[in-house]
Amino acid sequence: MANTRTVRIVGRVVKSIFTALLFGVCGILVWRLFSSGDPDSVKSLKSNAALLEAYEEYGDELILQYQYQDSITLAEHNRGYFSVTQYVFIPQAKQVQLVFRYNNSTIQHLAEDYGLSDVPSKDEHLFEVSLVTTTDLTPENREDNAEVSQLKMDRYVASDYHRDTTALYTYYRYVFDNVEITEDMLYVFADVYYTQDINYEEHAYGTLCLYDDESEWVPYKMTNADVVALTKQKED
Repeated sequence: MANTRTVRIVGRVVKSIFTALLFGVCGILVWRLFSSGDPDSVKSLKSNAALLEAYEEYGDELILQYQYQDSITLAEHNRGYFSVTQYVFIPQAKQVQLVFRYNNSTIQHLAEDYGLSDVPSKDEHLFEVSLVTTTDLTPENREDNAEVSQLKMDRYVASDYHRDTTALYTYYRYVFDNVEITEDMLYVFADVYYTQDINYEEHAYGTLCLYDDESEWVPYKMTNADVVALTKQKED
């Protein structure tokens, strides 16, 4: 009889521990899910004079578009380090906007990769994001595109940005002006450099493709928050 009671008690304890662990895992998953969403401060378009002028001229006919490209770095040396959670080309404004994100572990990897004595603070501006366009100088012959001499590359630095953080991530909404997709353009890349090691002659710390001339455009529909941002800029 005593043994039976002991077995029941042990069973209840094991069941309670299992239930607590299950709820704990579910709680962590739910927390990560809600922590992974872009904060409101970077979700909507960031207005400036170029975008406002285009919006005033074209209104609802303003074209906003993007492509389905890899949204996270996948190379062996930077797998999962950086991601672009949202981006849009606005041709009538000659503008590109994107939301750049990295998690806390990326900062730890940065310290390891560069042999830093301390892990940098999350509050520091650690990475520079720039755009690189690649244009075919001999569009009649695509076979020679592997030769750098047959390509023209232009780099664009951000004209503005907004930064925000969550428990897990650091976010930036970047604005790039005077970016125009031409008929002979092959690619547009977002290059990521460590701010203490910016050398455009060397490979970037991370690179993500935003545009290639063989992928289709996907229309982006402005949200109410986007319209509000533009309207507010107009009122100001």
